[in-house]
Amino acid sequence: MKKVNLISSIVLVLILFSSEFGIAITDSRDLKDIGIDEKLGDTLPDDITIIDENNNPVLFKDLLSSDTPTVLNLVYYSCPRLCNFATDGLLQVVNETLSLEIGKDYKLLTVSFDPADSSELAATKALKYRSRVKTGKQTQDSWPFFTSDQENIEKLTQSVGFKYKIDGNEFAHASALIVLTPQGRISRYLHGIQHVPNDFRLSLLEASKGEIGTSKLLNSVLLFCYGFDPVGKKYALKALNIVKAGGLITLLSLCVGLTYFWRRERR
Repeated sequence: MKKVNLISSIVLVLILFSSEFGIAITDSRDLKDIGIDEKLGDTLPDDITIIDENNNPVLFKDLLSSDTPTVLNLVYYSCPRLCNFATDGLLQVVNETLSLEIGKDYKLLTVSFDPADSSELAATKALKYRSRVKTGKQTQDSWPFFTSDQENIEKLTQSVGFKYKIDGNEFAHASALIVLTPQGRISRYLHGIQHVPNDFRLSLLEASKGEIGTSKLLNSVLLFCYGFDPVGKKYALKALNIVKAGGLITLLSLCVGLTYFWRRERR
């Protein structure tokens, strides 16, 4: 009975692991070659070339907006599981982040890391997802889909620390959104396939230094109150800053009250 329970537990772990990394790993020694090495602060190379939906080569750097952040989504289009879930999760958080508009406050880039993927397949995927965006500008410029050759794929994935491995006819890989500043610097990684709208919004505000959205004052307050927790991989309230803000509000309130009574006393 114990042996049966042990086998069942192992099978369950493998299933869960498969869901996290796209496919089951046939050799545990391959684990070191799969995952994401965060390279926060690094700037992507200028010579990365990718292929757009019309089969035209473009420089990756030319796709970055000059004044808004960009969210990079690395997938492969023939993926049977994880990539679909990841792009669905991106679409969901875009539709749930009502305070920021795609195409106006930020843009998305989906790039396949499978050199066998074609521009036609990229165009098909693009049509599917762009038609389901509910907010902002639903144009090719706001969310384009790309392919590339092996050399440029390696340049891109290595520059952002995205590690994957071929296993049979599929790829073993992790999943994360990579937020880039307008200058092409890596600002934040949002791991997983589903994302909290508040984390998504704050990562974009952080990458743009609060220069996007309708209220720069509110953005400044949010960035002051929230910080990224590297352990929990999410944004959390900064307790010390909240205490400082509370103390400042109390001091200002006291000054206003004392001024009022002082003027009243003089009268």
